[in-house]
Amino acid sequence: MVNGKLSKLQLEGVAYACQKHCELLPDGTRAGFMIGDGAGVGKGRQISGIILDNYSRGRKRHLWISSSSDLHRDAERDLRDLGCYLKVINGCQELDREGKRAFGLPKDFREGVLFLTYATLVSKNQRGSRLEQILEWFGGESADGCVLLDECHKAKNFDAGAETGSKVAACVIELQRRCPDARVVYCSATGISEIGNMAYMQRLGFWGEGTPFGSSDAFIKAMKNRGVGFLEMLAMEMKASGKYVSRGLSFRQAEFASVEATLDEKQTHVYNKAAAFMSSLRACLAQALSETRTSSNRGQAWKAYWSVHQRFFKLLCVSMKVPSVVRQCRAALREGKCAVIGLQTTGEAAEAGLEMSPGMRVDAFVSTTREMLLGFIRTHFPVYIEDVAAASEANGGIANGGILPLAQGGNAQGDGVVGANPGSQPLAALREHPDCVEARRILLEQADALDLPPNFLDALIDELGGPRRVAEMTGRRGRVVRVSGKNESEHFLPSDEVTGERASGDTLVFEHRGDTSGRSGGPRGGSVAADGEVDGVNLREKTAFQKGQKLVAIISDAASTGISLHARKDEPNQRQRVHVTIELPWSADKAIQQLGRTHRSNQTSGPMYVMCSTNLGGERRFAAAVARRLQSLGALTRGDRRAATGVDLSEGNLDSPLGRRALKKMYDALVLDGTPTPPGVTLAGILNHLPSGREATDHGDGVTTMSRTAEEYLHMETVSPGSGVVALHAELRALVCSLGVQVGLLAEGLSEENVASLIETGGGTKDQGDVRRFLNRILGLSVRGQNLLFGYFTEVLEAEVKAAKAEGKYSEGVSDLGGSNIRIAHTKTVLKDPMGSGAELRHSRVLIDRGVSFTKAQEILRAQRRLSKDGFYRMRREMYGRTQVILALAKPGARNTFGIYRPNTGASFFEMDVEELDSKYRKYDESDEESARVPWDVTYELTENGCMHGASCAVTRDGRECTAGSRSVRCCILSGAVVPAWGALEHTLERHEHRFNKSDRGMRAVKVVAEDGTKVVGIRYPEDLLEEVRERIVQEWFRNQERADEKARVEREKNPDGATAGGGGLLSPGAARVHVELPTDVDARCAARATREPKTMMHFFQKKDDDGVPDGNLDGTKPVVETRKRPAPAPVARGGKGKPKGSSGQQPTLAFAAAPSHVDLTGERKFSAGPSAASADRQKCPICDLAFPGTWLNGDINAHIDECISSTVL
Repeated sequence: MVNGKLSKLQLEGVAYACQKHCELLPDGTRAGFMIGDGAGVGKGRQISGIILDNYSRGRKRHLWISSSSDLHRDAERDLRDLGCYLKVINGCQELDREGKRAFGLPKDFREGVLFLTYATLVSKNQRGSRLEQILEWFGGESADGCVLLDECHKAKNFDAGAETGSKVAACVIELQRRCPDARVVYCSATGISEIGNMAYMQRLGFWGEGTPFGSSDAFIKAMKNRGVGFLEMLAMEMKASGKYVSRGLSFRQAEFASVEATLDEKQTHVYNKAAAFMSSLRACLAQALSETRTSSNRGQAWKAYWSVHQRFFKLLCVSMKVPSVVRQCRAALREGKCAVIGLQTTGEAAEAGLEMSPGMRVDAFVSTTREMLLGFIRTHFPVYIEDVAAASEANGGIANGGILPLAQGGNAQGDGVVGANPGSQPLAALREHPDCVEARRILLEQADALDLPPNFLDALIDELGGPRRVAEMTGRRGRVVRVSGKNESEHFLPSDEVTGERASGDTLVFEHRGDTSGRSGGPRGGSVAADGEVDGVNLREKTAFQKGQKLVAIISDAASTGISLHARKDEPNQRQRVHVTIELPWSADKAIQQLGRTHRSNQTSGPMYVMCSTNLGGERRFAAAVARRLQSLGALTRGDRRAATGVDLSEGNLDSPLGRRALKKMYDALVLDGTPTPPGVTLAGILNHLPSGREATDHGDGVTTMSRTAEEYLHMETVSPGSGVVALHAELRALVCSLGVQVGLLAEGLSEENVASLIETGGGTKDQGDVRRFLNRILGLSVRGQNLLFGYFTEVLEAEVKAAKAEGKYSEGVSDLGGSNIRIAHTKTVLKDPMGSGAELRHSRVLIDRGVSFTKAQEILRAQRRLSKDGFYRMRREMYGRTQVILALAKPGARNTFGIYRPNTGASFFEMDVEELDSKYRKYDESDEESARVPWDVTYELTENGCMHGASCAVTRDGRECTAGSRSVRCCILSGAVVPAWGALEHTLERHEHRFNKSDRGMRAVKVVAEDGTKVVGIRYPEDLLEEVRERIVQEWFRNQERADEKARVEREKNPDGATAGGGGLLSPGAARVHVELPTDVDARCAARATREPKTMMHFFQKKDDDGVPDGNLDGTKPVVETRKRPAPAPVARGGKGKPKGSSGQQPTLAFAAAPSHVDLTGERKFSAGPSAASADRQKCPICDLAFPGTWLNGDINAHIDECISSTVL
């Protein structure tokens, strides 16, 4: 830290991890630690610091597991930056290669850092499992080194009882089980964003022996539905117990803009035609499966259909945004900035069947979406009748459900040739169905005739100047590029000539990425085709961008992990980055992860983020979610037009308990014909999402119908109440049939086509709460259909959120308790673990003055007024004998939802919609707002020490205290060990929630900062219930103690001489306790070895000053060496057979720089103050520090040095 190699935050992470590793959990395994820092903080530096500390204490083997082999070089860089020169072994392949030697692994491969990917963990070699090979190198059960799980979220989705669980997660869990003494570190910015993804975190001590939960399944099941507030409390408790650190860079330097790429008339037509074709393809597939009597592979065919359906429309949406993204990038380049385009996928897999070779000329850019459709129809559309008996006689029982794989005689063209493979026997028993063959031919013709856009990645690169100007960092291996007659690929354009104009040339050719040798020849060294890897190409492209040789970069999700593209202070390209996101993931956190590539520490300027979304379905919603996340991190919003589009930023995560409940209610409203809209949802609100204009639907045979407009629906509702809703629901039910989801939809009132689709989908309700499937499937509807159906879902969700807020059960995470005067009266312990672990549940009584003076209210109005409806309102009728006044301000990004301020309670947690506001209140004119002062001041002063009822309060007349509406409130905040006590807290509150107001019912996570700076973070909870909570927890203690005693008794009977371990935790006083070891002492030899820079040839060819001392170190600094004269050479006597012979004469001195006498822990070389007889007579080898015997001659010394040089890894 003194030398600036580790920041204070990074050093803190290293110290916490090493401290936690001194603990042994009750089951005997070593405790783990989690680093949850955001992108850019420096997780790699912290991992390197942990490795250096552990190696210096004698633990010599470590596993560094990450998501990509690209990051091997970054791992080496991070270690070298700390002055650590341990060997970093690049994967098991290096172990395989070096292990072939006669004496096994060389010495420098038997220790150090083994860098692996998660894919390696689940792979195998000729000798068996890679995991076994890794465990053998690491030391197995006796291993005490570090297991560093970088990007550990790759091990999510583990399910112990399911075959579909992540194999990676299973291997990570097995690795931890087999190495109980290993020091595990989990590193991920999104590691605990979802409770269900925590099963692989075996060493955090949430389940197992000594805890209230026997397994990860029990923990996840108990915690899964407890909301955002619980996750916040869980993270805070992890931090308080030293298990977790989570820091993030502020986005205050960043700017944000949202751009909507509205589909023009042509694009809308293309999208609707594609949606109609996919619907037709689905109907034909269902008919063909029936005609061919397919049963065995029916599920496989539908799985393939929905997979291509999702990928097809996802890529089609991205392609529609290419013109808008190109305009944004060109504008950035004209302003002297550079552009970074972020995407999730490349679509290369769909083009694999084209079999293009390097240098092949093509007529046009390949349409990835078209190839995707053609490939599906050729491979998965059934044309053979399933005949199990006949097939068994002819070819050993091929029963393939009419779907002929390429390996069994099909071909890429799908021409139905049986036995086309060389040497194969004709599969005569598989009979073609002529109608299905004809249907497939027609579908192929229709797919080929669709007007579909080219590969969006090729189009982007071409429009922005071609490969000479665009740095591509993706996982794909080949691409189509435009070339001219002359070879322009060997140089870069000067940065002032880069404008982002289209690439020159009329010829399109296919090339392997990295081939810069003219597109017709074979790939040069370092190209993708030459070494089978894209890693080197991506790193070279990154270097070109950071040097300013290319000013546009394109990064994909798969290839961007660990890549830094920010305006780094020590890089030539210090232009501001304009980061354009062309493809948004469903998760806002995942999007933030990619945005971190251009926003990191040590930068000259923050990036400008541009979220590009279409006007299709839910895309605007997710752009808003990412925007809200950025704003919460401090990003400055510029040029944001979402206020005009009516997108509310207040709700971001759709796949939440409320989102799933809203989706179920929407489906329930559509199950039966004639069902009204759900509570809180209006017909007008739904129709606000309907695009203007009509949409024609072609039913075939020349029959075309026109869709209804919003005005027509509203007119029907006006003429005959309920008829507009019935008609709208009829249209929406047909759309739900197209989704292919099982939601309990009934056939009543549906067309024959929709009934057939419903039958194929099947009954049941398993998809009623599946939000992700709904979001993926609606992309296959027409533009009108998906906007209408998604709009309906949005309206139901907003009604659910409003209802949850009204009940006091809505939580957005930790919120601040505000007020003009906040004091913490006292903090007391409710309950303490009686066995001495230190865990305790604390109760803080907080006194808050919530009132807002009229002067303050005027300041708030002046600062936040945006709409004409913002201002002061008075209630239409008097309450408690006086006029009630409020201040209403429209919520950011919304027109019909208002935040409310009252003189006695300040900002309300609950919002008010425009209908309720207009029905209950009357607005003051702007010119007459001063008239609100008197009634505002009356309420403000009256409630300072009393309730809002005033003299009419019956409670105070009876001599009791009434606090309703009082400015001064007293609230209880529980902190400390809240998570273990959550069940008791929740159950107790459910029994008594009718007694309390809305603010105390939700167990909201809150933060309070008192006037004196004291801070308390916890949950708001009724103080009156604390005694009952305490009794409930004590009862659980006794029950758990009885179970623990019974278990111990059984163990003693089985093993009378053995020791038994208890179980429990905070809720069980008979717990086995965590054991803390003392830190291991530093081993000076190991520390010196870790920080000793290996010798290279450069060390022997340094320029020397006149005094014979090297002119400088490799890093340019002046070495600190002693200066001494060489002794004059003396005659030497030789012994027999050329061996050195003892002599009293002085030996010649080698002309090397003086060797260091020792290396301290900082890596600085120390030299003795002056010459001595020993150092003069016994020189050391500059490579291995061997002290040469005084009897050795020059020939012996040179032979030794030659051997050292030959064995040194350069």
